[in-house]
Amino acid sequence: MKKSLIAAVASIALSSGAFAANVASDNASTANYPGGAWTTGSNGGVGFGAWTLSSSPSGGFAGSYIGGTALGNPTFGIFSGNNASAGFVAYRPFTGGNLAAGQSFSVSLANTATINGQIGVTLMSGASARWTLKFVGGGQNWLLNDGQNDFGAGQAYAANTPLTLNFTYNGGSSYSYSFGTGSGNNFTATADISNLNAVQFFSTDQGPDQNMGFNDLQVIPEPSTYALLALSGIAFGGYLIRRRRR
Repeated sequence: MKKSLIAAVASIALSSGAFAANVASDNASTANYPGGAWTTGSNGGVGFGAWTLSSSPSGGFAGSYIGGTALGNPTFGIFSGNNASAGFVAYRPFTGGNLAAGQSFSVSLANTATINGQIGVTLMSGASARWTLKFVGGGQNWLLNDGQNDFGAGQAYAANTPLTLNFTYNGGSSYSYSFGTGSGNNFTATADISNLNAVQFFSTDQGPDQNMGFNDLQVIPEPSTYALLALSGIAFGGYLIRRRRR
């Protein structure tokens, strides 16, 4: 009886997302990045993999730093400009596995006034883009792309205005999101989003003296999974207590 109950609890744990992305959080505070040091291999916070930072090999300029951005100080900042193909990318994997049904990723974003090219954040499957939130210079609103064509995210361009992105994976091809005034529940993606295991921030030809800031990255667990495991643990504890009383 005891062994069978232990096996049942183990089975529940495995089927409830044991291979889901780990709970994770990070911000650009000096405690996580002493002296503002942020390079490839940096790994502040908990639950994420190490950063990979890279700039395009074309002309112009591009880079990254920790300090004052449109979002505040200290925050992560990336920039690019003076060439249509000048760009910078900050990539970070999740650990433990892919986003499981019910798990969410969230981050705070803000940008300065000028965007000649585009900026944004992409949820990745390895090196492949799966879901993107972006602003393209010359437009009026932020855009989403979940596999094929861009469409409005419901949030207008707003320079120097902190906005929080919340993305929830619902399972299969379904997701929900909120971003500023924009939101949507149970969207059906036009491409496979079942293997989301990294996030990437990008800036392409944003412009001189401009930046995109981001901070407070989080991967949030599925509440129902942990509640189920807690109930299983309580039930098992109750079983042991009854056995001892006998």
